[in-house]
Formats: sequence, structure tokens, C-alpha cells
Amino acid sequence: MVLQDVINLARSSELNSIAVKEDTPAIVSFLNMGMIELYKRFALKTEEHIVALQEGETFYDLPTDFMYAMGAYKEVEIGSIRRDEDVPINDEDEPYSIFFPNHKQVQIPDVIDGAYISIIYVAKPERYSANALDVEIDLPEVLIDCLLHYIGYRGYLGVRSDGQSENNVHYARFERSVMKAKELGVCPSTDSYRMIDRLSDRGFA
Repeated sequence: MVLQDVINLARSSELNSIAVKEDTPAIVSFLNMGMIELYKRFALKTEEHIVALQEGETFYDLPTDFMYAMGAYKEVEIGSIRRDEDVPINDEDEPYSIFFPNHKQVQIPDVIDGAYISIIYVAKPERYSANALDVEIDLPEVLIDCLLHYIGYRGYLGVRSDGQSENNVHYARFERSVMKAKELGVCPSTDSYRMIDRLSDRGFA
């Protein structure tokens, strides 16, 4: 579904009775925020980032599209029957744990052996512009309903008088639609998603 189609749907449904429905840049902004919320709740785009370990270095930059880590793995010893070895994340009780002190860097202790650490992460969604309404949005159509409820929630935030109650209704609908999508299993959820057979053969086998 292209961006213009989603805007048209929002105008004829969730935003039908408020003035913001005529403000295309505002609707696109609401949509971008909704995409982030959905990417937080569903593993819609996962990537692998390989960190080449360097002696004396503990802080390494992360990709610009990094949202949060779902798993980390290190090389296994030669001859091991295991394909990869889990690395703890943000666990202060584990000396081999890696940490994410901010959204731009990962801290890897120098006690970890090997040449690489593989980080599986949820990537940020693409950011859309009101100047390009014919682009396909990177979202399964089964989640469009969730996105429309979020746009409605954001649209009513700026409405006075009874806008607050309507805003709460739209947010509740958004959360319910997300929960329903998770229950139906229409998209991989970050609640239960486990990266399987994702690592490529770069010495991790």
C-alpha cells in the first residue's frame, strides 16, 4: 500500500471529523511515529551487524538504523558442534555481557575472545515524506488497521474540549489491535521472536 492510500484511509476514518485531516505533512508525521511504534512491537525488519573486535577497544559504533538488540553471538571454538554461542546483553552479573550504553554504541568487554561479535537487531523503519506520496510503505497490510488507530490517536492529541477522551479511545484501539495481531500471529512479535538460522557463514558455523 502506498503512502497516499494510507492518508486517504485516515482522512475518511479516524481523522474524518477533525481539521488536521487536511494537513498532509502532519498526517505523514503521525504515520512515521506510528511506524516506529509498530516496529517496536513487531520484528518487521531485523538485521545482523558484525563487530570486528580490536585489541584495546571496548566501544564500537552501531549502524544508523539500529533500534535495539534482539540477540548477540560470538564465534565458537574450532571443532565445536554448536553453530554459535549466545552472548548476554546488559547483564551486570555476567563478565561476558555486552552493553548498550546508548543508541549509537555497543560496549564489548575485552575478556571476550574471538575476532567477531554478531549482533541481531531490530532496524528502524523508513522515514516517509509528504513530498513523495506514491512510495510503498514498508508495513504488512495486516497491520494497517493498527497504524490507522495510531494516526487517529496522534490526530486527536491537539484537539481541545472532548479531544482528550477521543484521543484515549484511539490509543486503546491501537493497543487492542496490536494485541489481536500478536494473538493471531500475523507478524513475528518481538515478545517471542527468536533469530533462527540468521547468521551467515562468517566463521560462526
